[in-house]
Amino acid sequence: MDRRLRKALKGLTDPDLEHRRRTMDLFVRATFEIFIRVLYRYLGNEVECEDVLEDVYADIWEKPERLRNVSDEKELLRTVYLYYMRKRLREVYRRMNRNLHLSQEGLKMLVAPELGILEMMSENELRETLRRMLNTLKARERRAIELWMEGMSIRAIANELRTTVGAVKMLKFRTILKLKKELQNYYPED
Repeated sequence: MDRRLRKALKGLTDPDLEHRRRTMDLFVRATFEIFIRVLYRYLGNEVECEDVLEDVYADIWEKPERLRNVSDEKELLRTVYLYYMRKRLREVYRRMNRNLHLSQEGLKMLVAPELGILEMMSENELRETLRRMLNTLKARERRAIELWMEGMSIRAIANELRTTVGAVKMLKFRTILKLKKELQNYYPED
C-alpha cells in the first residue's frame, strides 16, 4: 500500500473535521480507480457505479472505524466491499430487477460475484509479480511473449524467432499456461 493511501486511512478517524475532510479527499483520489473498476465489473454501467461509489464514500465518511486496522490494498478492498459496498450493490440490484418476482429473502441472498486475483492486487503489485514471473521464463518464451505483447502477429514472431507459425502458437499457449499457473501459485484462491 502506498504512503499516500496509508496516510489517508489514518486521517479518516481524526477528530479534527478539516483534517479529516482533507484526508477523505486524499482517500478518494487514491481509491477511486480501484473501486470503480470493481463496481463496473458488477454493474456494467458507469453512471450506476459512480452513484454507488458516491454513497460508499458517504458511508465511509460517517463510519470510518472499520478501515482503521487495514494494512494492505487487498484487505482494504475486502473491507470496503463487505461493510460499505455490498449493501449498496444489493439496493441497485433490487432497483434494476424490480420487475422480477423474487422474495425478500431471495434478494438478501443476492451478492456480487467473487473478487478475482486481478481485482485483489494493486497495480504496482501486479506489475512486480508479472516482472518476476517473466524472469522465470526461458529466454525464447520471454521473447515470444514480449513480441506478442508489443502487438506483433504470430507470423511476424515466427520470422523473428526463425521458426514455424505452429511452433510459435504452441509456445505462446504453453507460456501463457505457465504464467497462469505461476500467478495462481503466487496468489492462491481462498
